[in-house]
Amino acid sequence: MKGIENILKKGLFWSVIQVLIKRVFDFFVKLVLLNVLFPEDFGIVSMATAFTSIIYVIAEFGFKNALVQRKDIHLFDSHYQSVFWWGIGWASLVFLLVYFLGTPHIANFYEEPLLLKIIPILTIPVLIESITLVYRVKMLRLLNFKVIAVIQTIANVLSGFIALIIALKGGGLWSLVFYILLPFIFSLPLYFFIVPWRPRFHFNLTHLKEIFNFSIFTFFTAFILVISGNIDYLFIGKLIGAKSLGIYSLAVMLTVLLSNQITSMIDRVMFPFYSKIQADVSLVKNYFLKSLQYYNLILYPMMLGLIILCSPLIKLFFDRRWIEAKTAIRILAFVVLIKLLTHGGTIVYRSLGKPRLEMIIFLISLIFVKLPAVYIGSFYGITGISMAILVSAVVNLFVSLYFLNRELSITFKDILLKLKAPILGFIITFLIIVPLYLFTTLNIIVLLFLLMIIYSGVVYYFHEENIKYLIRKFFLQEY
Repeated sequence: MKGIENILKKGLFWSVIQVLIKRVFDFFVKLVLLNVLFPEDFGIVSMATAFTSIIYVIAEFGFKNALVQRKDIHLFDSHYQSVFWWGIGWASLVFLLVYFLGTPHIANFYEEPLLLKIIPILTIPVLIESITLVYRVKMLRLLNFKVIAVIQTIANVLSGFIALIIALKGGGLWSLVFYILLPFIFSLPLYFFIVPWRPRFHFNLTHLKEIFNFSIFTFFTAFILVISGNIDYLFIGKLIGAKSLGIYSLAVMLTVLLSNQITSMIDRVMFPFYSKIQADVSLVKNYFLKSLQYYNLILYPMMLGLIILCSPLIKLFFDRRWIEAKTAIRILAFVVLIKLLTHGGTIVYRSLGKPRLEMIIFLISLIFVKLPAVYIGSFYGITGISMAILVSAVVNLFVSLYFLNRELSITFKDILLKLKAPILGFIITFLIIVPLYLFTTLNIIVLLFLLMIIYSGVVYYFHEENIKYLIRKFFLQEY
């Protein structure tokens, strides 16, 4: 067990490195783009990505997670070869359907002719992802996140520089389009040359069906999840307009997408790790609570800063035309905090071989909670949409708590005790920073510095030994 735990720590280390580099560089690129482009540009591209993100899920069809979850003794090269060739054929069919049928309908739906050009370009990644799927799975199963980190970092940095050049030369929204597309293109040859696996002309229908039996549930789960994650974009883009969607996309970018980037650096390691220890449910429960603690420790101060200091932060970093996003940013920051209380539960169910349960949870949430809430909220602009997302997050919290208790015997009390440091750090810091912000003239940078110092002090009080251990591991020991 110590050996696999060391592998987990190495995986987390490289996953953190990748996300940190990506977030810092992405912030720099987006900072320039947000000051060069207009909200309408971001809105139009968001219309396209709301559609193409669904297409990505359809093209992958859950095979990645199915291959990762499968036990070693039941997985052969024939499974990889069969999935590889099926994936290329399926992705090609999806691309052609989108190009000839889907794109015209989406452009008509939004009444935006530019989408006729943008959507086909942003659908190209489905072809590339089908080629790299097995390569990525190979590294995930080995928990070799160093290779993934190197490949993704190189691809993202190159793409960012090209996007900046396009934007500064007057390329407008096309800089955003290529910033999304190019990382897929650059990563393709890197995976091919670095990962020691090669396709052969081999296809076994029986082995494909074995993977399909698991992937069908993970596919529907991912499909429901991506619909749920983009339903607000669909309503805003259609009913309110490109400018409002662009402003709302900034709010999502600074809250939900930031949260997803941070949690993903742990999630991408935990799913294959859970899959390896799935026979020991008590051990899975222990690691789930630990991961929950790390999610919240990292993200609580970020969301707190956005809730309190949203307006001056927008004025400091972005053009003033984005100031309309402040209310949505504050509301969505609370959404992130609520979701963090149970984040990762469905990943556990999937790793334990219960993808059907994961699918049912998301389906119930989409149909009975999020869809009606967002529809009603859409009549009140982006603030109404944001409030709808908040309401659905609260309802989903109770649903998540029920299943965590049923499947892992985890109670809300267990979660609160595990998260006492970030929760108390949030409350204490909030009570100190808010009066300083409202009744003094302290500079925004000073307030941010004080916020981090106070929060870190509270966390250090509760986790002194753990923090010292992490420092020794991550800074004094090479991986």
